[in-house]
Amino acid sequence: MDPDSLEALQQALQTFGEFQQPYSAPIDPYDPDAGVIDAAVEVAAGCLHDGPPVIILDDDADEALQRYLVLEESWHGLPAGALLLVSGSKATAIPSHESTPQLAHAEAMLTFLGYLSIGFDGNALAAPGMGAQPAGIESDAFMQSFTVSSKGEAVPEATLAAWEGVLPDLLLALWRRDGFARYRDDRLVMVDPHLYAGVVETYLQGNPLQHADTFHAYAVTAFGQILLCGQNTAVQISIDPHGAQVSADSDVPGPADAAERYWKLAFLLDVLDGPYLDVTDEEERPLHAHALDSLGPLAPNEIYSFSPAVVEGGWEAAHLVKRDRLAELKSLAEQAAARQSFRPDAEYR
Repeated sequence: MDPDSLEALQQALQTFGEFQQPYSAPIDPYDPDAGVIDAAVEVAAGCLHDGPPVIILDDDADEALQRYLVLEESWHGLPAGALLLVSGSKATAIPSHESTPQLAHAEAMLTFLGYLSIGFDGNALAAPGMGAQPAGIESDAFMQSFTVSSKGEAVPEATLAAWEGVLPDLLLALWRRDGFARYRDDRLVMVDPHLYAGVVETYLQGNPLQHADTFHAYAVTAFGQILLCGQNTAVQISIDPHGAQVSADSDVPGPADAAERYWKLAFLLDVLDGPYLDVTDEEERPLHAHALDSLGPLAPNEIYSFSPAVVEGGWEAAHLVKRDRLAELKSLAEQAAARQSFRPDAEYR
């Protein structure tokens, strides 16, 4: 691990304490087409027996939890930042100059480090948790790589001012640069949270996260999945309006400062591509390419939906239709609320 990445990881631990970071784990590190699975790495501080302090990385990508250690100081000829793989009571250094499955997996696991380093100013180490502000938003690597596929309408200054300090600074930077634009080959569009407040309220009604924070919709996928971010936490929520399913990356979100909210959102938007922006039919066949071929590209205000609805007819290519995005999401929310009224003991997930 290079010195900048090590410093970013150390700063994150001092600022946030122990934390969990989701990531996309490759099924085969040497075959990008093999796909990925959802995984998470727990980051904590520790110390080797009679040795230097280390950063502990517990990875849950495999059935058995895998532990990695990052040396914070040089030790037995290994430099600070060296990565060790733990097996039983032994720890073996992973060579950084050789191409191995262990190194390839570790690099995928540590992708989020690229966003840690942009989220801290020089005061983070001196005063943990205080004064950590996003730095260089307009010029950082994320802003350079996350580019529009279709420009959107400009966001009025009054709207930007209204959401200042409420939404993550990263979203406001994207709004200023791109407007309510579309990304990822028009499969993800930024939206005005105010217009979707009623939809969000309906889906979160009775959910354990409902009162954990104030959540706002900021993006919608081509198939209508809604992405939410918290006003005071870094938790990310997604809503599948067709199945009325609410998913979150944390069950008990804690308060987060501007830096954490920034880099977690940057990481999510960076990995949100490919299969994450598609849906599959009941035989696990992706539907976006079929929708594009049969119905044509979406207008700026449209999404792909289903008629009859998924709850009646399933995820079938033959049922694909285009709908006005906001009107369809309001309609699906009303249908979900009506179904929920008949199932008061229903569980959210």
